[in-house]
Amino acid sequence: MKHVKSILIACLALMTSCYSVTPVTNNAPQTATGGLYYALPMTQICVDVTYQYYDLTDAVFSDFASEMLALDNFDVDKPYRIKNIATSYNVTADPSNYYLISPNGIAVQVDSRHLLRSVGMTPDETALQTGTAMQTPVANEDDAKLVLHNATADKMLPTYNLYDRTDTFYVKGDRPGNPTGTSTKKAPRSLRQRAQAAAAEIAELEDTRADITVSDRYTPEGKAQVLKQIEEKESQLMAQFIGKPVVETVHFFIEPKPTASEADTMQQYVLFYFSRAEGICEEDDYDALPVTVTLIPDKSLQQVRNFSRNQKKSLLNFHRNFQYRMPSQAKLLLHCELFDYQVTLPVAQYGPVISLPHKQFKALFDPNTGAIIYYAN
Repeated sequence: MKHVKSILIACLALMTSCYSVTPVTNNAPQTATGGLYYALPMTQICVDVTYQYYDLTDAVFSDFASEMLALDNFDVDKPYRIKNIATSYNVTADPSNYYLISPNGIAVQVDSRHLLRSVGMTPDETALQTGTAMQTPVANEDDAKLVLHNATADKMLPTYNLYDRTDTFYVKGDRPGNPTGTSTKKAPRSLRQRAQAAAAEIAELEDTRADITVSDRYTPEGKAQVLKQIEEKESQLMAQFIGKPVVETVHFFIEPKPTASEADTMQQYVLFYFSRAEGICEEDDYDALPVTVTLIPDKSLQQVRNFSRNQKKSLLNFHRNFQYRMPSQAKLLLHCELFDYQVTLPVAQYGPVISLPHKQFKALFDPNTGAIIYYAN
């Protein structure tokens, strides 16, 4: 009798240490008490579009920029240029995939986003394994490729006609710098004449910079100081032609939709419109060009996905196992007439939902993607 009583106590202890994980649905009331909720991760992608334009408010010579400074790529009516594209991502709780946990003695850590962080691990073990476990690779911007098809006005080499000097008269046979006559009466100069004088001064500064760069008459500190002064003076003159550069960044958020079948291999739509005349714009604005985003999920985990679906169908509703998402790599492409951009990053929605064994175990999950990064029985 005493032996039977000990067996009953052991069985009772085993039952009380047995946890359960139950999917949460809108039409199924939850009666369990003392539990907590967690959700599967959902990836949100942020695309940062940085563009540059020139503020022509004080650019009094802007109409002569292409002519006098040989800026073939500078258009007063289309001053906007794509400067850079960058991507980042974060994970949040998937509102359609919540679970109710009845721990019954097993340690479970869920963060403020309702994402599963660890199972069966103490805080010290979690901290230790977080430092040693292999983290899931994140989007590496070093591998991202951006090809700009539009010319930029970053490299501007001015040219000018030596004989277009204000108030100076040359005749046939005169050598440059030795005109036959110079006007002593300073008549009001036209806007074109003032622009020509400014262009000539820019060219002279360019020549002076070239001479100082190769000269050995200056100490390194003195040369740097003189070159800085030339650069500042040239910037002031150039601003009268092309205005002042202004750089702005706009953020676009993408929420990939989970693929439901093997046929769902790609998402494609217009992310925004860009105009060389107005920057980020509406579809019907002048010179608007569509920027198309394409998401191509990696299908290498398709067999795992099918297996997990079949496994999910065979599970009983009473004692469900812990579920997690194995993120799948996806290629993000941005295409426009002005540029092409691509990068590869993990997307939780494209990966399979995996069930962990229903037994005592230790597991640690990546806070960046939700993927499992440590497991031990």
